[in-house]
Amino acid sequence: MKIFFSALEVSADLHGSKLINALKQKQKNIYFFGLGGERMKEEGLDVRWDLTRYSTVGFVEPLPYIPKLLKIQQEAKNLLREARPDLAIFIDAQGFNLPLAKYAKSLGIITVYYFAPQYWLWGKKEEAKEVLSNLDWIIATFPQEYSLYKSFGDNVVFFGHPLIDYLSVYSNIDKKNDLIGLFPGSRVQEIKKLTPIFLEIAEKLPGYKFVIPLASQNFSNLLYSIIKGKENLVKVVSGNESQKILRASVISLVASGTVTLEAAILKTPVFVFYKISPLTYFIAKRLVHYPYIALPNIILEKRIFPEYVQYIDINKVVKDIDDFLKDSDRREKMLKDLDRISEIIGKPGVLDKISDFILNLL
Repeated sequence: MKIFFSALEVSADLHGSKLINALKQKQKNIYFFGLGGERMKEEGLDVRWDLTRYSTVGFVEPLPYIPKLLKIQQEAKNLLREARPDLAIFIDAQGFNLPLAKYAKSLGIITVYYFAPQYWLWGKKEEAKEVLSNLDWIIATFPQEYSLYKSFGDNVVFFGHPLIDYLSVYSNIDKKNDLIGLFPGSRVQEIKKLTPIFLEIAEKLPGYKFVIPLASQNFSNLLYSIIKGKENLVKVVSGNESQKILRASVISLVASGTVTLEAAILKTPVFVFYKISPLTYFIAKRLVHYPYIALPNIILEKRIFPEYVQYIDINKVVKDIDDFLKDSDRREKMLKDLDRISEIIGKPGVLDKISDFILNLL
């Protein structure tokens, strides 16, 4: 039995690795191969291409990588045609994965999109219909996503968000009142733009220990070059420590993305940052359906976590953090709001249901 995976980003690599692990527990004779990163390789994926270092977000940012990505996309099509896997699973990265999934389906390969394009968040919702028509199945991870795709067809399922399962092992870790986690993102442009901002904020918050979990070894040289000369201010640890640090932190500074949802589940207050190219920001403002960028804020449709977008006033951020840490009532109210997140995105056992569903397709 052969299953092809296509995961291009660090977060997709995490989700892919957890899914491979769950599938292996139930079916021993599966050969996993395709595109993935460090974590999927550790779980047994035969990694033909690792594109996690080229992961970007935006409209301008991917341009330098397009020739390379198109070349590998064609090579991946060739691999699908030659290897003829029993099933192909695509995770996020719609620009790369949608054409690849469409091609796989044309070959008669069962296609599953896990973390499909989030048209409930941005873009034209009608495009979800075309996505659905080019796939055998979509495994939705948000109720809003499920509702949108379901309105266009029946080949979509929802079992909850798998983060519920990943993070349960960290729930008993105690908070450290002097620890602040720094999570500048898992893409090159995020790390370049947000790490200097986070370091500047850290310098203005004496009395705290600052830790940056390394999102991927691919970004090691970049991160160390940015923090050079400030090694006494911040400690860099393995990305495997990310959730542990996030849970233990009294607060964290984070890039907008999956980590905001992780923080909500782990009950850690975070201050969320988003900084992209001016052109991408100009376009993105006209495509989004919500006035927020952090997933918990979007899900609850209220500003739970503070957000700082594009033009960031360091002194204001520092004051906001200081005020928040002194206001126990505000912290308690935030934690009560976060309880609602887990109720909305599902109960433990999500990966078990997803892996059962996938194996039943074979």
